Amino acid sequence: MSFKNMKVTVVKAEGCSRMKAGAEFYVRNAMLELPQEQGLCIFALGSILPILTAAIFSSKEGEGVLDLLQEWQCPDPLSKVIFRIEEERNNN
Repeated sequence: MSFKNMKVTVVKAEGCSRMKAGAEFYVRNAMLELPQEQGLCIFALGSILPILTAAIFSSKEGEGVLDLLQEWQCPDPLSKVIFRIEEERNNN
C-alpha cells in the first residue's frame, strides 16, 4: 500500500510556548518525521492526527479531506495554533 507524503507547517502560534510559527514536520510513508531538536505538542498532534490519517490515502480529485480545508487549529482554548497541511510535492 502506498501513502501520500504530507508536509505540516505551523502558520500561526499565538499564546503557545510549545509551537513556533514556521515550524514544519512531515508524514512520509505513514511515519511522523520531526526535524532534529524540534518537538510537537501531543494535544496539537492529537487534534490533527485524524486529518493526517485521512489525507495520506489516495482520493479522487475534489473528494479528499484537504479539498475541504487546508488549515486546522489546535483545540486549546487559551492559544491559537494554526497548522497548514499539504501534500509534499518533492519527496526528500
